[in-house]
Amino acid sequence: MHGLSQHERLQQILRMLETRDSVPVSELSESFAVSEVTVRSDLTALAQQGLVARVRGGVRALQQGHSEVGFDLRLRLEVERKRAIARAAVALVGEGEAVALDASTTAYYLALELRSKRELVVVTNGLLVATALADAPGITVLVTGGTLRLSAMSVVGDLGTDVLRTTRINKGFLGARGLSLERGLMDLNPDEVRIKQEMADACEQIYGILDGTKWHRSALLSFVPVEDLTGIVTDSSAPSDEVEAWREAGVEVITADPGPREAPPLRPRDLRRAVRGGDGLN
Repeated sequence: MHGLSQHERLQQILRMLETRDSVPVSELSESFAVSEVTVRSDLTALAQQGLVARVRGGVRALQQGHSEVGFDLRLRLEVERKRAIARAAVALVGEGEAVALDASTTAYYLALELRSKRELVVVTNGLLVATALADAPGITVLVTGGTLRLSAMSVVGDLGTDVLRTTRINKGFLGARGLSLERGLMDLNPDEVRIKQEMADACEQIYGILDGTKWHRSALLSFVPVEDLTGIVTDSSAPSDEVEAWREAGVEVITADPGPREAPPLRPRDLRRAVRGGDGLN
């Protein structure tokens, strides 16, 4: 990882913190082949954005659970890839359809792309997904009920699953922590997995939406088996041999090329303000 720009180093640090509690300055200095002074400057930049916490000798993620990184941090990861996936996925949605979006950050970017649609019904357990569509003309948003999970900005529980059991949805777009041909789409949190399963059961077609970094990961719980998947929308960094294996298994795989770097997503305080007042997500 030599010769990275500061932006690339910051992204790499966030990726490392997605799977680890903390990372020491010395390790980052060695990995990036830069001085510890430079690393500390990078960590300060991340801390000032409210994405990480500085600790003695290193940095740790701002986590709301034992093994799950908060929404604010995940929203900053792989932004260009997620936006490319969202642009490809929105082409699959027709006017007048009902679609389900989970509380993943990729679903959030897809919600922003859906704002131009008309006569659309969106069912979601994601609070930021719902807020992104709240004032979009021609879109009706149904939020499943249940218990708030602050780390994921989502609502989970039996109230949500009861609604989904009586609903028929044309297409579902679900993020995932990892995937495999043996176990399908996978995620970490049991409550999130349960509502993803209920969403999938209510959908006529199911698409996984996940960037190229997820193709090398596994997770504790499966929520959609391979045989139930209509397709996967990913970006061009997904490993070509694995993409081909999924296609041979009968799953359509759409790969999107990230375009020029976009403006950064909202800052954490903007997200919190949007939940309170509905602004800042247009």
